[in-house]
Amino acid sequence: MKKHLSLLFALLISACSGPATSATSSGSSEPTISSSTESSTSIVESSSTSTTSVISSTSTTSSISSTTSQSNSSTSSSSASSTSSSSSSSSVTSSSTSSTSVPASTSSNSSSQGGEQPLSSSEALNKFHEGLKLKNSTFFVDGYIEEKLIGDEILANHYYGNFAANGDDGYFRYLDQGLYKYKVDEQGNIIVDECKSINKDTPITEFFYTTYDLSDYKSKWKATDEPYVYASTNAALGESVIELGGQGIFNSVAKSYSNTLEIASDGKSATYTTLLKTSGYGDYTTVLVVSDLGTTKDEVVEAFLASATPMEATNEFPNDVKEAIKEMTGEYLAAPVGASYAHSSYVYTLQGEVADIGYEDFLVGDQVANYRQTLLDAGYNLSDVTDEQGDLKELGYVRYYYEKVVDSSLITIELIFYPKVNLGAYEQGLFPNGIFHLRIVKSQIEQ
Repeated sequence: MKKHLSLLFALLISACSGPATSATSSGSSEPTISSSTESSTSIVESSSTSTTSVISSTSTTSSISSTTSQSNSSTSSSSASSTSSSSSSSSVTSSSTSSTSVPASTSSNSSSQGGEQPLSSSEALNKFHEGLKLKNSTFFVDGYIEEKLIGDEILANHYYGNFAANGDDGYFRYLDQGLYKYKVDEQGNIIVDECKSINKDTPITEFFYTTYDLSDYKSKWKATDEPYVYASTNAALGESVIELGGQGIFNSVAKSYSNTLEIASDGKSATYTTLLKTSGYGDYTTVLVVSDLGTTKDEVVEAFLASATPMEATNEFPNDVKEAIKEMTGEYLAAPVGASYAHSSYVYTLQGEVADIGYEDFLVGDQVANYRQTLLDAGYNLSDVTDEQGDLKELGYVRYYYEKVVDSSLITIELIFYPKVNLGAYEQGLFPNGIFHLRIVKSQIEQ
């Protein structure tokens, strides 16, 4: 498995995990599941007189659909409308927020700077694709995003137009503790957010779609009559451009792709234009400007990482999860022993009330036995929908369900530990400690 949720899709479906607590504290292609595990779990309907929402796959980064969203990962299917909230328990103030200028589009007949002779079309094509392989570049989509790829260490996003309210965010490898999402708050603080992998060597270019993927398609371009302009109908190439351009959800209904590449005569930048045609869903165009090959920097994020200190386990839920549980149940619920910074979570609301909470921890290991006792101590009873023998035989692990009636509503808690051996080969590399999973759902009891 390679590549996760497209960045715009992740934005429009609003990633909902609470930030990590740290002493220091968007994709391209989201991510989300938010954990990248795409585990298929469900809260089953109880045989009692209650109405329990059916919960399918607990994807740890939640989402809301959009007309221009990308889909490269499954999303959580709760009946609740998704209003996610995220809070941070600690942060570090950076020296300033990154200022980003909108790049101008490239021109095929532009002359090289410094009086150099322009390259031939084929030389410019070769040089540009060599630059893509450096894993260091910037791409820009008008009205949407400027994204910087800096090695396999940083993917920094700055948004425009209707997406400007999202603020700046991105992903980075945090010391030797894995791959994490980060956010930049209104004060310019960089806040470490949801965990994507606890493997310190997880490459950003393997996890997300980036401009690096475009280097795979050099052989697919055919010269046109116009110098420095190439054309292709290759579907995989078109899919990659559409993903980066924020419209990846339409790849699933694509009928054909028409791709054009216009390279600057110095081979240092280029403009991709892809027209995606569908049957009955309209046509969509992405214009992607790629520049700064080998020279892309983000001084704010790089300075933050240079002075970062290791994150530590908190033994607490993220603040938004903690407060959502209190709002849903009327009381706080203890987090698993050793609850860590390596987590992902979401909060859904329905008609203004918290209805669905998810939390996954990728570092604590198997805390099921301890947490079952925690739930009993908090007044939750084991539901008769739990099938230990059946789950062990069919799945290799048990899905425990606990219930409690609170103010004429039924609170159902799903408790699972996914051992490493039950994860896919790719996910085993991301989460070698397995995944500790909790989901808490509120539903009305039938009268």
